[in-house]
Amino acid sequence: MIKRSEHFVAFTGAGISTSTGIPDFRSGINTVLPTGPGAWEKLAQKTGGSNSNVKVSMSKAIPSLTHMSLVELQQQGYLKFLISQNVDGLHRRSGFSTYHLAELHGNTNLEKCSKCGKEYMRDFRVRTAQQVHDHKTGRKCDNQQCKGDLFDSIINFGENLPEKDLDDGFVHSQLADLHLVLGSSLRVTPAAEMPQTTAKLGKNLVIVNLQKTPLDSLATLRINAMCDDVMKMVMKKLKIEIPEFILQRRLVLQKGDKNSLLVSAEDQNESPYEIYKKVSIEYGKANNIETKQKAPFSFTPKQNSFTVNLGFYEHYGEQEFKLDVDMAALPLNKKVVYQIQYQVSLQKWISCKKL
Repeated sequence: MIKRSEHFVAFTGAGISTSTGIPDFRSGINTVLPTGPGAWEKLAQKTGGSNSNVKVSMSKAIPSLTHMSLVELQQQGYLKFLISQNVDGLHRRSGFSTYHLAELHGNTNLEKCSKCGKEYMRDFRVRTAQQVHDHKTGRKCDNQQCKGDLFDSIINFGENLPEKDLDDGFVHSQLADLHLVLGSSLRVTPAAEMPQTTAKLGKNLVIVNLQKTPLDSLATLRINAMCDDVMKMVMKKLKIEIPEFILQRRLVLQKGDKNSLLVSAEDQNESPYEIYKKVSIEYGKANNIETKQKAPFSFTPKQNSFTVNLGFYEHYGEQEFKLDVDMAALPLNKKVVYQIQYQVSLQKWISCKKL
């Protein structure tokens, strides 16, 4: 089906992240999942709100074989679009193209300006509100002409889905000749209506889930199994190797007036990405270091040549990254972007290239 497809779309739910240590919502009390019963099942059974089987927090979770299979299928041109109900941020962290992704229920690391709509990614959970329908994070848009309040992007029950993601999801579901559902109970609407749209147009719907779903009768193929097990076999059949997860970071340097230097970062779609816990510049002499613990990381270097030391949140044990800088070589008021890669399995930075 994948080889024959002209417009292959995938739809993912919490089941693709359980192998990373993040529990789902609906798995029963006797589930075979290592994360244990889903959050709502535990609540219904009054077994406590926390899950003792959870291995990692969302910020430390490593994208699964399923996440990385989808990345490779998109990069090889098979997968045209990905619709996700997940808020864990693992699709974006895996390296999946933001231009081919709809996160219907938001992203725990993403906040948006209420006035201009500008997006901000953070390497930490952005939601701070105590009330369910209060989404203010307490931060402001950095656009000097805007300065609007920033809101987390999480969609709770009874709230409208983001318009663009909703529209994109339905458009691609109508175009799809193959819709692959992975790890979703398909009980939450309007999200579940997207794969249903494909099936009702007479196109192929494939559902991979441990539990029954309301759309099983519409499916061309129904597989009762773990998502990682299925995708491992699918990729082997396609003769496509599943890539290892490599953490990608885009560092940004910008020289301003009066020889100032702004150090920042961005996501692959160029939206601001807060990834530094601290930044310092070192001039090569003992104890001759300037350090800033909070953004914006703006410096006025004392000399042209120095080293920028970048300190991260260390979710994957990322050690400090050092970047040698020549101020004289930087263009004025223009971004210079570097992509660096961190191999989690080796616990080391493995590459740095100027984009």
